[in-house]
Amino acid sequence: MKNLIQHITILFLIGFTQTVQSQTSLTSDSIQGYIERAEKLQEEYKYEQSLEIAKAALQNAQYNNDDKSLGYIYNIIAKNYEISEDDNKARSNYRRALVYAQSSKSKILETDLYNNLARVYTKNNLTRKKGVDYYKKSYEFALKLKDTSRMIRPLLNLGEYYISRNDFDSSYEYLAPARKLIYKRSNNLVKTKINSLLGKYYLSVPEFEKAKKYTNKTIFYAIGETKNKENNDELISTYYEELASAYETKAELYSKQNDFKKAFDYQKKQFQNILKSKDYKKLKELRRENIKYEVDVLEKRAKKAESEKKESESEVLKWRISIILGIILILISLAFLISSYKNNLQKKRLNNDLIDKNKQLISAKETAEQVSTLKSQFISTVSHELRTPLYGVIGLTSLLMENPDKKKTNEYLESLKFSGDYLLALINDVLQLSKIETNEIKLEKVSFDIKTLIEGIVNSLHTKQKSNNNNVHIDIDKKINATLIGDSVRLSQILINLIGNALKFTKNGNIWITVKCIDIKDGSYILRFVIKDDGIGIPKNKQKTIFDNFAQVKNENQEYEGTGLGLAIVKKLIHLHDSEIHIISNEKKGSEFYFDLFYEKAIKEQEISLKTGENISVGTSNFHVLIVDDNKINQIVTQNILKKKGYTCSIANNGMDAIEMIKSENFDLVLMDINMPEMNGLEATKVIRTFNTNIPVIALTAVEEGEIRNQALSVGMNDVIIKPYDTQQFFQTIMRNISKVKMN
Repeated sequence: MKNLIQHITILFLIGFTQTVQSQTSLTSDSIQGYIERAEKLQEEYKYEQSLEIAKAALQNAQYNNDDKSLGYIYNIIAKNYEISEDDNKARSNYRRALVYAQSSKSKILETDLYNNLARVYTKNNLTRKKGVDYYKKSYEFALKLKDTSRMIRPLLNLGEYYISRNDFDSSYEYLAPARKLIYKRSNNLVKTKINSLLGKYYLSVPEFEKAKKYTNKTIFYAIGETKNKENNDELISTYYEELASAYETKAELYSKQNDFKKAFDYQKKQFQNILKSKDYKKLKELRRENIKYEVDVLEKRAKKAESEKKESESEVLKWRISIILGIILILISLAFLISSYKNNLQKKRLNNDLIDKNKQLISAKETAEQVSTLKSQFISTVSHELRTPLYGVIGLTSLLMENPDKKKTNEYLESLKFSGDYLLALINDVLQLSKIETNEIKLEKVSFDIKTLIEGIVNSLHTKQKSNNNNVHIDIDKKINATLIGDSVRLSQILINLIGNALKFTKNGNIWITVKCIDIKDGSYILRFVIKDDGIGIPKNKQKTIFDNFAQVKNENQEYEGTGLGLAIVKKLIHLHDSEIHIISNEKKGSEFYFDLFYEKAIKEQEISLKTGENISVGTSNFHVLIVDDNKINQIVTQNILKKKGYTCSIANNGMDAIEMIKSENFDLVLMDINMPEMNGLEATKVIRTFNTNIPVIALTAVEEGEIRNQALSVGMNDVIIKPYDTQQFFQTIMRNISKVKMN
C-alpha cells in the first residue's frame, strides 16, 4: 500500500517537474565557458548580460554540485555589487565564494578572494583591521603557490594602507619584497603603483633624490598608459589618479626644499589630473547607476516570467489533476486488493523470521554460556598454575635463607630454577596466544642449524626429562646437510610445546624426535617433523578438540592439568607456515604428532657463521662489557653470568652515567636497559651515537620484543635481548655483535 501511494504521488508531481526536467544541465566545461563570458562582459561594462550569464551558470553549478564553479560565480556576482558600491552584499557574496573555494580546495581562487575581501573591508574604519589581515592571508597563500603576480598585489595594497596611516616603516616592510618581485614583464599598473609608493616612502624618510627618481618613473608609466587606446575608461581613470598622486608627491618634495615655484607648478598639474580622472569617473558612475537599473530590470523580468509561468502551469495542472484523480480512484480500489494479499505474505514471512531469530538467540545464548564457563575455568586454572610454582619459589627461597644442609642446597636451587622456568613458560604461552590472535606475528627469515636447534631444545627440557625418567632419541635425515633459512624462533616454540607434552605425559618411556627430508627442489627442503612417544595416549573423543584454546582445562585427571594453551599455539604457528598438524594416537599406546614445513638452503654457510659469530669461542676473549641497569639485583645477575666466562664488567646506574663512562673508558660492548631514571636507554643510545658509532649497544630489557625492537634499532642499538633469557642465546647474541666490529 505504501509503495502504491508513493507511485501515485510521483504521478501527481509529474506536472511540476516536467519544466525542470526539460532544462538540460550544463557540463563542467560549459559552466566554465559561461564563467569566462560573464567575466569578459563585466570588464566591458555589459553588466546586465554578465549577470544573466552568471545566474544561468549558478543554477547549473548548483544542480551539478560543482563547488569550484560556484566559488567563481559568486566572486563575479560580488564584484558587481562592489562596482555598485553595495559593500554589504559584496562582502556576503565574497564570503560565500570563499566557502566554496575552500570546499573545492581551489587555492588560486581562495588567494584572490582574500585580496577582494580585504579591498572591501579596508573601506570601513570599523573593519579595516580585518581587511589588513585578509591582505596578509592573500600574500601567504600566493607565497605557497609561488605565484609572483598574486604575491605583488596584496604587498602593494598593504604598503599603500600603511602609507595612508603615515606608518612608513611598516609600509616599507611590504614595499621592499614587492619591489624584488617586480620584473620587466610585470604590467605597467603594477610598476606605476610600486614607484608611486616608494616615492612617497622616500619623501618621508627623507631621501629626496630617491623620492624624485621613483616619482619620475611613476609619471613616465602613467602618462604612457593614459594614451594607450587599448585601456578601458576605468583603467585610464586609475592612471590619472596615479598621475595626480605623483604630482602631489613632487609638490611636497619641492616645498620641503623651499622651491615653492616648482611646488606650485606641480600642484597645478595635480589638480588638472584629478579633474581628468573625475571625467572618466563620471562615466564609471553612470555605469554603476546602469548596473542598479539593470538589476531592477532583471528582477522585474524575473517576476513577470514567474507570474506567466504560474498562470500557464495552473491551466495545465487543472486538466492533469482531473486525469490523475480518475487514475487514483482506479488504483485505490486495486490497492486494497493487493494490500490484503501482501499483508498475508508479510505475516508468513515475519513468522518465519521470528522462528529463525529465536533459533539464533538460543544458539547465541548457548555459545555465551560456553564462553563464560570456559573463561571461568581458564581463570581458575591459570590462577592454580601461577600459585603452584610461586609457592615453590617462595618456599624454597625461605629454606635457602635458613641455611639448610649443603647437600640440599643444589636440590633446592634446581627446583627453584624449574619453578621459575615454569612461570616464564606460562606467561609466554598466554602472551604468544594473544599475539597470534591479533595477527601481530610475522614469520622471519634467519639462518639456523636444525641439529643444533633440536639438541638445544632437548637440553633445555632436561629437568622435565629427568623428573619422569624418559629417554629422548633424535634422528635427523642425513640429506639435510646445509644450514636452513626460516623462522627458527617459531619452529622452536612448536617443538618445545610438542616435546614438552611428550615428556609430560610419558613416564619411564621414550620420546622419538625425527626430521625427514621428503622433497628437495631448487635449493629448498620440505621437511617432515615427527614427535612420537609411548605415553598415555589421547582418547579418540578428545583428538578433535585437543588443539582448541584451553582444551586441557577439561581434563579430569588433575595430575596432568595445565593451561591447555600449548597445542593451540602449535596449531596456529603451523598455520602461519601454511601447513597442518596431524595426530595418530591410541589410549595407553602413545601419541604421534607430525607436520611438514618448507625451508630454504643457506647460500653461503661461511658468511652465515660470520654473521652468527659462532666461529668465535665464547670463553677465549676477555671482553670488557658495560652493564647499564638501575636494578641492583639485575646488575648482580648479569655481572656474575658474564664473569663466569671470564669477561670484565663495569656498572652504570643510568643512561647519563653510561655516557660519561663510554667517553672516558674503552668497552667492547654495552648491555643497555631501557627503562631507567634520569635518562632511559633509548635517549642514552642516541647521545652515544653522536660520538661513538662503532661500539655495539644491545638492549637488555623485560619489555616485549615486538614493542621495543623497532624503537631500539631506530636510535642506533644493534640488537635486543629479552629478560629472562637463555644463557646460550645470550652469549651467542653478544658474540655475534662483537665479532661484527672485530672483523671490520
